[in-house]
Amino acid sequence: MKLNRRQFTKTAGTGSIALAIAWQQACSEVAESGEVSTETVEVLLDSQGSRGIYQESQEFERLRRAVSGMIRTQQNLRDFTIDEDEQPSTVFWRG
Repeated sequence: MKLNRRQFTKTAGTGSIALAIAWQQACSEVAESGEVSTETVEVLLDSQGSRGIYQESQEFERLRRAVSGMIRTQQNLRDFTIDEDEQPSTVFWRG
């Protein structure tokens, strides 16, 4: 099946919206219970493509724990306070 530009944009947009909603669901699950549910990880994984090695229960559980840990780390980084007068540690120069 060949997609035109409009169909591709619609399909890609729908997929990215579903992925964003699933990620928000995962973040709220971690905030409430400390873990991501199996169903949410399955949605996230399926939106990325084939499951590959995560079809095995051990690898899937490892992924589920990793997603939970990543969300907690992301929240810790976002909650970290920095003084307004703190200079950035990296400066980008246009060369």
